[in-house]
Amino acid sequence: MASSVTRLPRLLALSGIGGALEFFDFVIFLFLAPVISKNFFPPDTPEWLADVHVLGIFAAGYVFRPLGGLIMAHFGDRSGRKQVFLFSILLMTFATTGIALIPSYSTAGWLAPLLLVFLRMMQGVAIGGEAPGAWTFVAEHVAPRHLALACSFMSSSLIAGVLMASLVTMAVHSYFSPAAMLDYGWRVPFVVAGGLGLLGAILRRWLSETPVFLRARKQRAAAKRLPILVVLRSHWEALSISVVATWILSAVVIVTTLMTPLILQKQYHFDPQAALAISAFGSPFVCVGGICAGYMADRVGLGRYFMFASLPFATANFLFYSYVDPASGNVYLLYGLSSFFNGMVGAIPCFMVRAFPSSVRFTGISLAYNVTFAVFGGLTPVVIGALLPTLPLSHMYYLLAVAVGIFLLGAYVTVRPSAVRYRSARDEGLAI
Repeated sequence: MASSVTRLPRLLALSGIGGALEFFDFVIFLFLAPVISKNFFPPDTPEWLADVHVLGIFAAGYVFRPLGGLIMAHFGDRSGRKQVFLFSILLMTFATTGIALIPSYSTAGWLAPLLLVFLRMMQGVAIGGEAPGAWTFVAEHVAPRHLALACSFMSSSLIAGVLMASLVTMAVHSYFSPAAMLDYGWRVPFVVAGGLGLLGAILRRWLSETPVFLRARKQRAAAKRLPILVVLRSHWEALSISVVATWILSAVVIVTTLMTPLILQKQYHFDPQAALAISAFGSPFVCVGGICAGYMADRVGLGRYFMFASLPFATANFLFYSYVDPASGNVYLLYGLSSFFNGMVGAIPCFMVRAFPSSVRFTGISLAYNVTFAVFGGLTPVVIGALLPTLPLSHMYYLLAVAVGIFLLGAYVTVRPSAVRYRSARDEGLAI
């Protein structure tokens, strides 16, 4: 027991670092969208249309997440978690480096955006198994009383990858002139991302397989049914809970974190550097808010915590998006406040982890998470981007609807606690 306790911080750190680097690779594309749109479409394309096109290419990564997630989850549930972890980050590294090297529209014509779409699809396949695998991995190592905190730690590490992407993007915007940035400077973050992804793969080799999976290997090998068939036949309530949980997670991450620099530029008239600085400023608050949310959810109960947390979440986002202004001195205060309460979604994966037994946990989470993220995560930037010119606060209204969803999800599992009865693989006694 002592040795396992000693290894736990190391295991969480290595898992978190790998996840941060992989999400850094995935989201750097969105932060560079305004520059990418000018490099991969004809110069006479209207700016708004080029932005919608490049956001659509960003969405292509989400469309292919379910395919990658389900394939990796199948092997993760049947053959082990560690190799899936390693493969996903290597594939992400290859695709990200490819984006740094492909020619622009001026050189290759329409082949350029086609190559960009293909590489984004590869990134989507790679990222599909990352978060479900990370949450499954930690669930099979931690004690039940720390499960929400551990899930929040993993979620916060992914947000740390977003912070890294913000800082690198800010650095290149500061170092390169606008002309140099448009010419070749935008490629530098992708080169950096590819190198860091390789570092993540090296670190991930040090991870060990979960003890739960190793002890249950023979029983899993004897099982004839495919994990996805078990999930579809026997776990509809768990799937439904996970779909709602993922919708909440995707909405908050996409709108308040990934789209914030673009929204601040297009809708509130911030310059790119200031928009990125604000986004980077908020990321640590998201991480701290996530850790606090996990701690509180473990103490007061998962459902009860989210019921009460939905109100400050709605209030903080309403204040920020209603009163943010480049001339105001309260921008950082309001964004820090909203980011802290947005961090509550770091504990959202605990709903999914607790809804599925260990035998199909990876597959169940991956199916619900990736399909839902493909739909809502892929369409949200495109729809909100298209609505902003005619409905300036569409992003805020969407987040208020999400707050209602947070309250209802918390209320459901409070009234029906058996819906999230699996607290961890240890707690369920190897329920396979």
